[in-house]
Amino acid sequence: MRRRSAVITFLSTVLAATLLLTPLAFAATEAELREHEEAAREAREAADAADAAAAKLAVELEGIADRIDAIESDIAAIADDIAKATARRERLQSEVDQLRSQVNEKQSQIDATQAEHDRQQGLLASRVQSTYKQGDFFFLEMLFDAVSIEDLIARTTLAQRVIRQNEQIASDLKETQIELEKAKAELDRTLEAVNTKRAEAAAEEQKLLDLRARHASKLNEQQQAEDRKTELMVANKESAKKLRALAEEEEAESQRIADELYGSGSGYFAGEMAWPVPGFYRVSSPYGYRIHPIFGTRKLHTGIDIGRNLDPPKSIGGAAIVSAGDGTVIYAGWRGGYGNTVMVDHGNGVVTLYAHQPSGGITVSKGQRVSRGQRIGTVGSTGYSTGPHLHFEVRINGTPTDPMPYLR
Repeated sequence: MRRRSAVITFLSTVLAATLLLTPLAFAATEAELREHEEAAREAREAADAADAAAAKLAVELEGIADRIDAIESDIAAIADDIAKATARRERLQSEVDQLRSQVNEKQSQIDATQAEHDRQQGLLASRVQSTYKQGDFFFLEMLFDAVSIEDLIARTTLAQRVIRQNEQIASDLKETQIELEKAKAELDRTLEAVNTKRAEAAAEEQKLLDLRARHASKLNEQQQAEDRKTELMVANKESAKKLRALAEEEEAESQRIADELYGSGSGYFAGEMAWPVPGFYRVSSPYGYRIHPIFGTRKLHTGIDIGRNLDPPKSIGGAAIVSAGDGTVIYAGWRGGYGNTVMVDHGNGVVTLYAHQPSGGITVSKGQRVSRGQRIGTVGSTGYSTGPHLHFEVRINGTPTDPMPYLR
């Protein structure tokens, strides 16, 4: 009886312990689950924040690129203004030098004329003084003293000659005086022109100094923008691991597309393809092998990138994407590194691809027939993309080829 009681007591103890321990074990499992859920939520939030930061970084990079382009345009315009101002200043200086030369010539002419004027005036004064000293009746006395008709004629001729010479000297003196006054007037006008040209040259020099100061300021602004761009690119490269994964994903996705589209079509496309982003015709990255801007390795760029306008600057984000030709939509959705993508089959093994569209930007669905020039989507920056642009591909039986011969 005592043994049976001991067994019952033992079983009761084990049962009680089991009942007590089971909730504890369940509670520990539930706490771990909540912990994992919280960690997963934090990871998702961190990923979303990283994506948002990357998108913000891309927008800022594009804005800086726009600003650098605008600054370069300003610098070119200022440089042109500086060249014109320099030419005007040099022309004005040349004109001032020519006028100064004319002033020197006129001054020499005035000096010579003044000397001749002084000589003539002195000669006339000397003759007048001599006549005065000899008296008012000098010529009459000279004539009355003649001893013969011949002597009278000779004395008369001499008197007339003296009078004519005096008159000629007086006339020459008057003409010299007029010439001197004219030369002085011309000198005054030339000196006035010199002063005017000097003032214009000084104003042009000040304008040139202001332009050079603006030029230096713009160069400094450009350097600051370049430095900021470098900082952002460094920040971008710090996330190179993530970008490399996206790039590898894009390459893998490209191969999957090639495998899906593999066929034996003729590869013939009737006519010319429509430009996929009307109003934006700058190819920022062409088809072909290139040194990757982030990884520094040689990779095939399987299409062309159509980017923002530079002159005048205009963002391509949100621009309409149109079908390059008549066909059927065979894909409309997310494709890894390509982001939101539309693929259109044009027959004969020819397929066009439109990548990096924003969420909600695709305007067609799989199986839909589309016509050449019809809107099928919107330019964005999803997938492996550092800024808004359209990645456009032409594939023949799955193999990417240069789109440009089809577009021109």
